[in-house]
Amino acid sequence: MLELRPMLSAIWRNKISALLIALQLALTLAIISNAAVIVGDRADKMKRPTGMAVDDIISLTFLAIPQDYDMSAAVTADMALLREMPGVMDAAPSNQLPLSGSGSASGYHTKPNEEIGGEGANQFQSDSHFINALGMKLVAGRNFTEADMHVVGPNDNYTPSIAIVTQQFADTMYPEGNALGKYFYGGGDDHPIEIVGIVERNLGSWVNWNNAGNVVVFPTLVVGNFKRYVIRAEPGQRDDVLKRVEDVLAERDPRRVFRIETMSHHKARSYAGDNTMVMVLSAVMGLLTFIVALGIIGLTFFWINQRRKQIGVRRALGATRTAISRYFLLENLIIAGTGIALGLAAAQIFNHMMVSSFKQPPLTLPVMLACALILLSVSIVAALVPALRAANISPATATRSV
Repeated sequence: MLELRPMLSAIWRNKISALLIALQLALTLAIISNAAVIVGDRADKMKRPTGMAVDDIISLTFLAIPQDYDMSAAVTADMALLREMPGVMDAAPSNQLPLSGSGSASGYHTKPNEEIGGEGANQFQSDSHFINALGMKLVAGRNFTEADMHVVGPNDNYTPSIAIVTQQFADTMYPEGNALGKYFYGGGDDHPIEIVGIVERNLGSWVNWNNAGNVVVFPTLVVGNFKRYVIRAEPGQRDDVLKRVEDVLAERDPRRVFRIETMSHHKARSYAGDNTMVMVLSAVMGLLTFIVALGIIGLTFFWINQRRKQIGVRRALGATRTAISRYFLLENLIIAGTGIALGLAAAQIFNHMMVSSFKQPPLTLPVMLACALILLSVSIVAALVPALRAANISPATATRSV
């Protein structure tokens, strides 16, 4: 307590530089705490389970060259061939590819002929092998059968009578539960679609969509001049299957152009923006913290050089090295504490603006306190080296100019 008065007096004499450091700390805390929330939110999003065996799946898209290509027969032959390939667990046709960023969606209702509101869902059209080909888990009801399948043209106006949905979509449509066996309807339609099966999860085509995880699968094969397949390899066999699958299909029918990718690639591409944001914000947080540390080191060294005579006199009067170091550390702690207190308020104001304007996640107290503690620790560590140097100033060296 005896040192507090001279500390405050010294800070007041150098109030401009002390204020600048405090404001720098406040601004840094406001930025990194909000950046930490965004980084955490993006990291959690990228860690979401997809509901699929992503690392084992290959996606294949082909375009038939003949205009009168028999797609239905080609799919039947391709599926028989793919499912017998060594290293392949299962394969299925699909109108769209999960995690690809490309797909189709519609709004659905629990009552017929409704057009307003509803719940959006990503829709897929496939067969009874779709669940196993993607590695999804059927948690209720049944899978499709061959009798459920319908072959339709790309321009046909056809609405299926049954569907398999994700648990998320089922819970959204029927919050009270027991969605199995219940019906839903397309917008403005009175044709009932029965939920015959429920899978645990599937993120669908768009990972950044607000309704990601709302997925509906219909037992339909759409014929045209192009088709997509999903091929699930046995664990550890994906790359080997990837090398052989195009040759196998091209040998059966060379009148097609193929594009083959892994679902891991689709996932990485879908999350590329989130991953870039995490890396950039992490780098900004580290850089701002480093700049604050440099500012504190520079300010502390500057004050020590200004007070070399004062330090020498204190050492001559019996002040220990520990007392000298403690003095500058406590002085820095007062400035850092003031800046962090201002930063806590600024962080809340900044976050309120971000939430209201950009729908960013709210700043939680644990995150804010953790960032404040990190900055406070950095401030103390940054002042430690200059403080130890001040403690080594000898009375004789400091008082030669007296």
